[in-house]
Amino acid sequence: MSIHVARTAADLEHKLAQSRIGFTVQRVPAVSADWGLVDGALQHTTRGFFSVNGVRLASGDERVLLFQPQGAVTGLLNARIDGERCFLLQARAEPGCLGEAQFGPTVQSTPANFLQMHGGATTPYIRAFVEHTPFTSVVDDTTQLDLGERYLCKSKRSILAETTAPQPAQAAFVWASCDALREAVLRSAFLNIDLRSILSIAGWQDGHLSPRNREVQASAAAPLRSDVLGEVVRALAAAGRPQTQVVPLEDLVNWYADEWGWREREARQGFAVEFYEVTAAHREKASWVQPLVNSHGEGRAVLACRERSGVLEFLVTVAAEPGLATGAALAPSVLTYPGSALHAPRWLDASRLWTSTVESDEGGRFFRDVSRYETVRIDDWAGDTDGFWLTLAELKAMLRTSNACTIQLRGVVPQLLGAE
Repeated sequence: MSIHVARTAADLEHKLAQSRIGFTVQRVPAVSADWGLVDGALQHTTRGFFSVNGVRLASGDERVLLFQPQGAVTGLLNARIDGERCFLLQARAEPGCLGEAQFGPTVQSTPANFLQMHGGATTPYIRAFVEHTPFTSVVDDTTQLDLGERYLCKSKRSILAETTAPQPAQAAFVWASCDALREAVLRSAFLNIDLRSILSIAGWQDGHLSPRNREVQASAAAPLRSDVLGEVVRALAAAGRPQTQVVPLEDLVNWYADEWGWREREARQGFAVEFYEVTAAHREKASWVQPLVNSHGEGRAVLACRERSGVLEFLVTVAAEPGLATGAALAPSVLTYPGSALHAPRWLDASRLWTSTVESDEGGRFFRDVSRYETVRIDDWAGDTDGFWLTLAELKAMLRTSNACTIQLRGVVPQLLGAE
């Protein structure tokens, strides 16, 4: 049995182009959708998907946050094919993706989808992650936080699984080699944030999925400092959980409904909620209408790196966000959401750009919400910081801890696989 494996990013691009066939997205009036205000929230008539909610903080500030009580499953399947470690990717067209299609993990699905609550087709490969299946074993299974300025208490189950009986990929799927992934992580809008998130959690020391750069390899193999990790854990625990109250959308002073959805009177959160009609050839359902968050500017996520005593260290900060179930999580050195004003620290001007990509937030909820993901070098760092300098080994330990890191931190770290 011959199994095709994409061994370069160019090989992957061909599969991605195929997934765009038959895919369209266009903004439509709100009345076109099976969505409406139910109990003060914007919901689908089945109540089986996410909802758009008004939230009031203890400070009196208002937010619009998405609420999805069902935890999504994101799963990445790997196997040895002809002695080489390969990963099964899905070429996935999404209404909000830059370029319309990007590669996602093998499975990226909510229970509403894989339980077929909307009447769609079965989610391919889902059994490998939610049932016992022969020749398949779970390698890693954690719960990871989602966007804390966009979602209310949302997390995802992030699963790495291995099969000893790989089969040829189904349509819209492709087996990718580690070399192909090391190329792909440095391409903009090519691997989606959910796939990048799982790659950040995956083991990088097995001799296959390992960084190109020797300095990065050495930092990934550095011994863990228990005192440093203890300080990080204490800082996260001390942040506390913000007090939030769900309120009807129509009670929010700064938000109002129009024919396209909901929007702000004054730009505070920096986005609107609008409706889009989607058709797709390779999804569980062929067409649908849904709301998407549409932000009004570019975000930024920067991970700073320095060398100390011959070992690379990375600067992480503690971000307190109203939608995080934990209250706070580790974030990149600099983090700004799309639609928000960037407040860049002075040291950023003195840094040297190392890697950079432009990415969109999850295409199933956000309409081309763009952030610039960067790693920068600043080896002559002399200033103080409220964050923590971690080796890559320590950073990976935190990434593999449930509900400890922001999705933006998980999204930027895989660039280190391809860094020269």
